[in-house]
Amino acid sequence: MSKENVQAICRLYDAFNSGDLVAFERGVSADIEWNEADNSLNCAGNPYRSFAAVRDGVFGPTTRDFEAFTVDLEKMIDAGEFVIGMGRYRGRSRVTGKELSAQFCHVLHLDSQGRLDRLQEYVDTLREAIVTGRAEQIDRFEEIQVVQPVM
Repeated sequence: MSKENVQAICRLYDAFNSGDLVAFERGVSADIEWNEADNSLNCAGNPYRSFAAVRDGVFGPTTRDFEAFTVDLEKMIDAGEFVIGMGRYRGRSRVTGKELSAQFCHVLHLDSQGRLDRLQEYVDTLREAIVTGRAEQIDRFEEIQVVQPVM
């Protein structure tokens, strides 16, 4: 990867955070393969294979579920053929009112024209589920009883 490719990825993050999906789409290959993390809120459509699929299956539900959602990029790594983006997803759940701060890692690849053609997301899926009310955090351990098998 080149410095130009890292800059192209940074522009995609900026376009998403500013709500400029037209600019985001310009930076995405028609042959995109986008995978949300296993067990994440929007993984059911994996792999997403077009910008429209990502927009409708990932971005739409995210803006439905969260207000002021941002992807706070903290670090970019030029990893040769790939670019690694790390940071935090932030927003407020529209259902619970809880604040989200979930660590993420994106493994990204660009095609020969400098457009995003592959993305693999890794994220704190438990934090997402708790914040949106889809899972409950247990704050204490309950005593576990061991049951002897019946023979």
